[in-house]
Amino acid sequence: MPSLKRKNGVTLLALIIMIIVILILAGVSLTEGTRLIKKTKVENIMTNMITIRAKAKVYAEEVNAEIWDMAEESKSTERQKLYLEKYNMSVPSNQTELISKVNSSINDENGCECYEITKETLRTMGLNELVDQTNNGDYIVVYNAKDYTTLEIIYQPGIEYNETTYYTLSAIQPELEEP
Repeated sequence: MPSLKRKNGVTLLALIIMIIVILILAGVSLTEGTRLIKKTKVENIMTNMITIRAKAKVYAEEVNAEIWDMAEESKSTERQKLYLEKYNMSVPSNQTELISKVNSSINDENGCECYEITKETLRTMGLNELVDQTNNGDYIVVYNAKDYTTLEIIYQPGIEYNETTYYTLSAIQPELEEP
């Protein structure tokens, strides 16, 4: 009787199982990698908005220091003039639409004032890397008219995250906080 030798090697079934496992791992890695890339882009925009908010608070303090002793009725006009002259920030034409995007802590009975962030403003703020990535008016600062330390930053193109579009810094921040 001929002897049967035991053959060592990979069977076709084992090869198919290995390929399936590799495809599953690749799919999971690709999905997770794509999610992380999207989250990183959103965090980058959010970081820019935080930097703009910090600079906008400084600008508000500087402007309000110049107009603190003026009559209330002329402060808004003078403030608009100073923002334009000093920081190249003007009032956007769609101010009413923008104000509707901010929450009640900013948009209260005191009213709001909006200012567009231009490419020149971004350079002044030290955000040179954003100049080529954005358009004038992509970022908007919305101040509470009575309390200029209370403000909101709007990103007009919107931030897509978890199948929702966010426009304000205060709306996107809680979404990115780790549970």
